[in-house]
Amino acid sequence: MKTRLIWLIVIFFSVSCSLPHTPNPPTSTQQTTSSVTPPPAVTETPPPLSLDAQPLVWFAPLPPLAVTEGRSFTGSDDFMALFEEDAPWQTAASHIQVFKLYGEWVAYKATDTQLKQVVQYLEQHGIALAVEAGPLNATSNCGQGVESFAGTEEGLNIARRIKSAGGTLTFIALDEPYYFAHVYDGPNACHWDVQKIAQDVDTYIQTIKGIFPDVIVGDTEPLTGGADAQAYMDWLDTFKSVNGYDLAFLHMDIDWSRTTWADEVIALQTHGKLIHVPVGIIYTGNAFDTTDEDWLSAAGERVKKLEIEKNASPDHILFQSWNDKPDHVLPETTEFTFTNFIDTYITDKSALGFKREGEGANLALGKPVRVSRQLADSVGALAVDGDLGTLWSAGSGPTQWIEIDLGAEYNIKEITLTTSQYPEGRTVHRVLGRSASGQFSELTKFDGNTVDGQTLVFTPPSPIQGIRFIRVETVASPSWVAWREIEVMDAGK
Repeated sequence: MKTRLIWLIVIFFSVSCSLPHTPNPPTSTQQTTSSVTPPPAVTETPPPLSLDAQPLVWFAPLPPLAVTEGRSFTGSDDFMALFEEDAPWQTAASHIQVFKLYGEWVAYKATDTQLKQVVQYLEQHGIALAVEAGPLNATSNCGQGVESFAGTEEGLNIARRIKSAGGTLTFIALDEPYYFAHVYDGPNACHWDVQKIAQDVDTYIQTIKGIFPDVIVGDTEPLTGGADAQAYMDWLDTFKSVNGYDLAFLHMDIDWSRTTWADEVIALQTHGKLIHVPVGIIYTGNAFDTTDEDWLSAAGERVKKLEIEKNASPDHILFQSWNDKPDHVLPETTEFTFTNFIDTYITDKSALGFKREGEGANLALGKPVRVSRQLADSVGALAVDGDLGTLWSAGSGPTQWIEIDLGAEYNIKEITLTTSQYPEGRTVHRVLGRSASGQFSELTKFDGNTVDGQTLVFTPPSPIQGIRFIRVETVASPSWVAWREIEVMDAGK
């Protein structure tokens, strides 16, 4: 059991991390050639920066980046269109105070013309410029190729390029220095003490202030295995005791498989208020989501869990992606674009997330379940919570089952099962259904080799009529029986 749980933590952490530093990246793309025409200069006075908003809203879509090992995708297709004159996100832009760029893109990938276009657009719209960057310098013994170890030279390159483009770097969001220098236990791990990390971060900050004296520097860290809320409270306190000043903010990159994540964010924010350090949350979907709709719907469910169910109000809100999705940030008037998601968040958070009514709605979402058995932290309800980052686990091998009460009789057009499985191998799953008063009958069977995160889809030739209960029985598997999500789609009338 212990081996399996560790493996799951590694998988979820690996898909939730920010962009890795690229060693020895090319510099040829820094020339001024670009097919993008910057917006014309405007004569009217740009609006002033407003950094006192509650919450402070950040936007950080993934820019176009080359495919590399560990990143098989290229970023949002229309990223640079955000910065064209009359770009179709004026409403969303009016609600954003900070636009964050990735350090890799600024330092090595963006052309001079592209950077000038971004800087000019943000200035014209009164939006502050931020960069996410790794502050630590690798040594001969550790840190090579490890996230957060981009170093002061890359930081100086970022700052100089922004200054050369005519911009002002208002914020730096440090890229997880506490976790990767202290907690991380993979190749080239450093395991530095926290005091050294705090000192090295201060050195980085003072170096960048040589170019932008007023830059505001805070931290982004992952809430994941080995680094809970208390660890980050201690980190904030230690940083202050070592350097005599506070980090300007703390942003949490959440391992969504943590069933306690919302309570931990609230606890961090409570501590942050005591020491006057704002705490924010990065809302994301899942790395393995295959459509913009799935990614943004998952992110929306997380918004509702924290801000509606828990009635929490984070100090900073970050709409950010380092995943393959969403492909489209524009236009804001089209459903399931990133800017449309921001507009919906501002106007009606309850409208975010997965569809719950009508044809195509997931009838299983949030419905009561019964299970053959379950682990204390992987209960049956997590298989129908709309979140692929959580899961139900029986904590044992076959035969095991989970049963969902849809609450009424519906016509079913599709059933989708998302696996949680290690190791991979041949599995046999029976999907059964019944009416309110009838007997269970087999609707379909899945028999074959399956792997973790795989989607099994049953689409009958015509909708199955009058189903209230769905039961999934696993009768063969090399793994503990577990499901990330079970979805039952309404065929309508």
